[in-house]
Amino acid sequence: MSRLERQRALLALVVRQGDLSLTEACRLHGISAATARRDFTEMARRGLAEKTWGGLRRSPAPAPGPAPMVPSGIRETLFPREKARIAAAAAALVADGDAVMIDGGTTTLGLARHLANRPVRILTNSLLVAHQLDRLRTGREGAEVYLTGGYLYPGSGLLVGPGAVASLTGYQARWAFLSVGGLDAAGATNTNQLVVEGERAMMRGVENVVLLADHTKWQRRDLVRECTWREVTRFITDAPPLHSPTGPVVQVV
Repeated sequence: MSRLERQRALLALVVRQGDLSLTEACRLHGISAATARRDFTEMARRGLAEKTWGGLRRSPAPAPGPAPMVPSGIRETLFPREKARIAAAAAALVADGDAVMIDGGTTTLGLARHLANRPVRILTNSLLVAHQLDRLRTGREGAEVYLTGGYLYPGSGLLVGPGAVASLTGYQARWAFLSVGGLDAAGATNTNQLVVEGERAMMRGVENVVLLADHTKWQRRDLVRECTWREVTRFITDAPPLHSPTGPVVQVV
């Protein structure tokens, strides 16, 4: 992992947890205390976080507004192998001819490489997913891609708001593949009401709701309830869940 990738991963933890100790940074990334201190100093100098005695903490929000999202460029560096396995297992559920809805997220983004050249129809609220599908598609026989309207949430590549919800309302599909911000005994949570409104709109128009989440999502509970376990058809993850979800088929890959 390069220095920049490591700092992105460290920042993602700070944003997610609120703070990060020097000891935890060394343990997670196998680096020396001197290296961690240099990373912390540089991140603080760039205004990405605030230094504390022995660690970092999240910078205060500059203004009131919707809950912040970790930028997608940072999230993409976290647990790429685990996310790739989860995406491959999810894509294997899709049959030729299916209509599919794909939520924005770094795990759901991995579906693109498996579906771009399949005869399926895909509706997404993610510019990143749509672009990846188009980039990987090698001919006209590949996936048909439909993109919602809506407000482009900064740093996420995600289309949200009334326009996105209205776009989703008119479609029906066999599968919805959803990302999550956090998991608990009741179900899934996410960072932002606007994001959850789009996810709820997807859920209303599909036969099967599939949650995709790596093991770290059990370590947090976000602001807004995304769904309960009884609303989910299948849960695909890379490690046994901390709680036994009631309702979905649990697939560990």
